[in-house]
Amino acid sequence: MFRFEEPTWADEWMQYFNRAEIILKNAEARKGQKPSYKPSRSQYIFYHSSLNQEAGGGVKAEGSKDDTLGFSTNITYNEYPPCTVPFSTLEKKLLDDLRLEIAHRGSYIILRAVVHPNRYVSVTTVAEDETGEVELVQIYNQDDRRHPTSIVPEGQVFIVKEPYFKATSGGGTSIRVDHVSDIIFLDGEDERIPEMWRPRLRLLARRSLDWKNDGNRFYKEERYFEAAQCYTKGLEIVEPASASHIVLLLNRAQAYLEQGYNEKALTDADMALSYEPLNLKALYRSAVACYEDGDYESAKTRLVKLLKEFPENKNAKERLLRTFQRLQEQRSGKYEFLKMRNEVKAWGGERGKLDCAEYVGPVRVGDAGHKGRGLFATRDVKFGELLLCSKAFNVCHKETSGARLTILFNIKARKGQAGTHSQLVQELIQVLYHNPKKAKKFYELGSGDYKRVRGEKVDGLPVVDSHLAMRIMLRNCFDCTRLSSTDDPIENLFKEKTEMEKMIAEASPTGTAEGSGLWIMPSYINHSCWQNSARSFLGDLLIVRAARDIPEGEEITINYLESECSVQKRQKACFSGWGFNCRCTLCEIETAEPQGVRDKREELVEKALKFYSYLKQSKKKIESGVAPMITLIKGMEATYTKPEFIHPRVPLLSPTQILQIFLVRLERPPDVHFLAKQALNGLGFKIEMKRGRVVIERYGYMYYPVVVLFIHVVTAGAMMGDLGTAILWRDAAIKVYEAVVGERESFFDVYGRALLQAGVPYD
Repeated sequence: MFRFEEPTWADEWMQYFNRAEIILKNAEARKGQKPSYKPSRSQYIFYHSSLNQEAGGGVKAEGSKDDTLGFSTNITYNEYPPCTVPFSTLEKKLLDDLRLEIAHRGSYIILRAVVHPNRYVSVTTVAEDETGEVELVQIYNQDDRRHPTSIVPEGQVFIVKEPYFKATSGGGTSIRVDHVSDIIFLDGEDERIPEMWRPRLRLLARRSLDWKNDGNRFYKEERYFEAAQCYTKGLEIVEPASASHIVLLLNRAQAYLEQGYNEKALTDADMALSYEPLNLKALYRSAVACYEDGDYESAKTRLVKLLKEFPENKNAKERLLRTFQRLQEQRSGKYEFLKMRNEVKAWGGERGKLDCAEYVGPVRVGDAGHKGRGLFATRDVKFGELLLCSKAFNVCHKETSGARLTILFNIKARKGQAGTHSQLVQELIQVLYHNPKKAKKFYELGSGDYKRVRGEKVDGLPVVDSHLAMRIMLRNCFDCTRLSSTDDPIENLFKEKTEMEKMIAEASPTGTAEGSGLWIMPSYINHSCWQNSARSFLGDLLIVRAARDIPEGEEITINYLESECSVQKRQKACFSGWGFNCRCTLCEIETAEPQGVRDKREELVEKALKFYSYLKQSKKKIESGVAPMITLIKGMEATYTKPEFIHPRVPLLSPTQILQIFLVRLERPPDVHFLAKQALNGLGFKIEMKRGRVVIERYGYMYYPVVVLFIHVVTAGAMMGDLGTAILWRDAAIKVYEAVVGERESFFDVYGRALLQAGVPYD
């Protein structure tokens, strides 16, 4: 057990879990029972409509918005598997047959929406069965790009397979549909619709041309889902292999491409090619589908075939050129990083995706013993070498307009996240459902102790276990930003928080709300508090470089936490977040230290960090803080007994940064220069001047703030008049920057102003 200390973010999550577990316990006490009280039909509709008018304000149930926090909440109390049996084997039930806290296996219920839906985290409606009894229905994990009224409009008839009937946290009841494969939306002609709900006036028989025209209208309105639905209806009645059949296939393929359903688009385009092997649109759209899925060899083959028949086609020429560029990136790991970074910066509030390929360098997935699988070097690797450039399986950046910040937690997994993670899992589920071949790599990732169900398809459609998708996401996702480096980071290091950041700090258990994404290959990289590689983000690209020389066969590690906190807090965070106790060298050293030594060090660090407030005050006040800060840092250093290259002084980094800013503002370059070098030495670096070069003989603890220390050495040295040495240190700084940021091309964009002000030239 750890000694008593200030609550960590893991402790804050524990408070959430404890409250949720009380709600869960109360709900499970009612398992198997009928609700003791249900509102009337008019009460249900009035309550639902009033919430719709208030735009979700004041709703405190799970899956809804909490206007006092500015966050929505998404709580998974119970996990239940999706339906994996054919619909024909299910028995029909009515609302009165449902019992609380049970997924009714072997059954289905048919309902009709009686109101327009609300959207919180779920799409929520009130629906009736054939007897006229009504119930709240919460439909999770639908495509956010669709308006709720296009998913379940008033009058929509739908089937819920093996319905899960639950007590809500507010004391009411609802049918909760987590699995997208468990709900079937019926159109007006479906024979399963009860006679009493069928339209009295039958529509005149529609031709495939009518459906095509409707689809084209929806496509022009950028309503691609509805367009694909219309093309599908046309395909159901069109004459096979006819010209109209091919047109409908190609139109639907294009609608699928717009939605990111590349596998479906390829299937349709290939079917059109089976009828017309040299159809230009079919060849091109099949090539685009392969390209967007990262299968550049197949895309090349199809484009070459197209250009052989249609040599003047400009779109195909341009796409083939891009395909050759992607193949070169895939093989060499050489990218136009500066161009890519500028593109990401230009996204603004728009959602973006870099046009680039994945690169897998000298690494492989292998057995990592008690840690499961890991990533290993296949040969000796030098510092800064590119190990991996991975494209996101899916990513939700918080910088995007419309990004949903949600407090997500899963009671069974005892895991929570604050940020875009709920949006991420929802989008992942859509990707898995519509791209089942791509889904196989996702399902190979670890899911902890979750019991997986068998069966990939039922009734010809994919089965997606939403709880499994959440478990995999929670264990493997990365908190991320669009860019790992920002312009003028020294200036921004201690900037004031915005109002939004202050609100997030108040509402979120972690004090932050992060963007999130999932990258397949990097998910196999295990944790070490003293990592040997550095990961960085560039848009939807995750870059991994060696943070020191790595011998062949050594496991690649990254620091999941990127924190300067004590070993107690790191161990809590690792166990709370990922269910393991870290056994890295740094943790073993610090765990072996006497508790009194660790307490003393932490006390000194906390005192030093309080001097942050001086940065907002006068020069005179800042000057008065220099001597006590130096004393505190010397005191922290005195708590260490082992050499720096064995036990790096990581907790001293933030206090040192504060003192550095003091000295910079007081215009004391010699002290800035000395302190930065001392801090690098304290992190385990050994840096020497040899034959007119700055040589890093030993790399120490490496993450982004280390770059700032190098910049201080460069700028302070130049201001002291030693420009030649400053330039040599600048070149070393670029190498370190490349390792931790992923690319070197943006170095002068980020630090150019600071260098020029100190008189250090770009070239």
